[in-house]
Amino acid sequence: MVDGFATVGSMEHHDPSPNRLALSATVHWLTGCAIGEVLGLVIATALGWHDLPSVILAIDLAFVFGYGLTIRPVVSSGMPIYQAGRSHSLQTRCRS
Repeated sequence: MVDGFATVGSMEHHDPSPNRLALSATVHWLTGCAIGEVLGLVIATALGWHDLPSVILAIDLAFVFGYGLTIRPVVSSGMPIYQAGRSHSLQTRCRS
């Protein structure tokens, strides 16, 4: 910051509060779940799959996208990726 004005290209990095990090991780988790579920059902429909394989694909993709998007804000807060993967704050499944 120079004379009270932020200079372009220099952003101060500060650690987010635990509540803000939890909110960000939760929003990313829910977004990933939604993306995965919709994508899974679109793929299954395009392939002409029946109900059970469609649901299994949608759940698997929801988990992968949810977990992948959740790790992003946790790692960007400064937590090492190996610790973020084991963190108890991460969800382990999507809830409808």
